[in-house]
Amino acid sequence: MEVKVELLIGRKVCDVNGEKVGRIEEILAERQENGLLVESFLVGTSGLISRLSAWTLVRSLKRSLKERHIYSAYEIPWQDLDLTDPKRPKLRTARKDLHHAR
Repeated sequence: MEVKVELLIGRKVCDVNGEKVGRIEEILAERQENGLLVESFLVGTSGLISRLSAWTLVRSLKRSLKERHIYSAYEIPWQDLDLTDPKRPKLRTARKDLHHAR
């Protein structure tokens, strides 16, 4: 399947039960001979924070989000995300089965 990845950034991801997981903030890929191979998607707050270049400036923001229990971040392997409808990416599992990223 071929999908324009730039159209995925910012899309809301829901799990198999329709529960919101977060937004796609970053796509991790490996360079191949013929292009890029997507390995995983960063979904949630930490994906956004990792995209910000001034990491030292956002470290306190990350700490504050964790303290308020609104820091959610998941690294979702490519095969766990259903992109049949790229406008509505859907997790193939339940949110409760995900592991928090870094």
